[in-house]
Amino acid sequence: MARPALIVHGGAGPVPDAERKQRQAAVERARDVGWSAIGQGALAAAVAAVRHMEDEPLLNAGIGATLNSDGVVELDAGVMEGAKLRAGGVACLRDIRHPVDLAMAVMADGRHVLLAAEGASRFAREHGVEVCDPSIFITDRKRQELMSGADTVGAVARDADGHIAVAVSTGGIKGKLPGRIGDSPIPGAGLYVDDRFGGVCGTGLGEAFIRLGLARLMIIELEHGMDPASVARGAVDYLGSALNASGGVILIPREGAPQAAFNTPAMPWAMAG
Repeated sequence: MARPALIVHGGAGPVPDAERKQRQAAVERARDVGWSAIGQGALAAAVAAVRHMEDEPLLNAGIGATLNSDGVVELDAGVMEGAKLRAGGVACLRDIRHPVDLAMAVMADGRHVLLAAEGASRFAREHGVEVCDPSIFITDRKRQELMSGADTVGAVARDADGHIAVAVSTGGIKGKLPGRIGDSPIPGAGLYVDDRFGGVCGTGLGEAFIRLGLARLMIIELEHGMDPASVARGAVDYLGSALNASGGVILIPREGAPQAAFNTPAMPWAMAG
């Protein structure tokens, strides 16, 4: 029997001093929600944590997501489980209340890995995923451009059966071009998991994670026996040295403690187990 574990992050990037404690508290609430679901399995725990963060207005996902250059919200999310390497991703969503729920539906359906824009919204309606008026995402705070730039939220969980799962959700980069898709819904870029080795997810400049294939690279390093803490720190260092990019990562290895690393001013995170 494996030792259950969960690690959650609320996005890497600059955080105003006035918001640091609030964002950390939001992440800890998500950790508690996810941990309460760990008995239902790793996937349920990771998704529960991320779904909660989609309801936290200070985090860049769901209701707290930042705006694109047209002044609207476009949301991405992804999930992956390490037993059968199943994955589901969604992108450019404007009317889905909980993008991580739709990513789960895509994975459960099994025909595709990634759906985007109107096709994804139509899929949501056909599969009973909650849709909403896009205006609920446009808050006065974001209109006043007070978002500080923190990125993707994510969670990695390991259950008592040794299964590992990852979930991520994001509003993307503030002021991004309409139609931009980041790393979050892309297996191998912003997330990856294999029960034999571990699970990882990232936060930061999505284009850099995509170009480096960073999540898959981290799993390969775990496969080769590298120390998990070194894998996490090395991934962040590689972001900086290869592309002068910033971000952070969290991971849970097949055995051992969760790890987190970042090269940004802040990345609120919390763990259990």
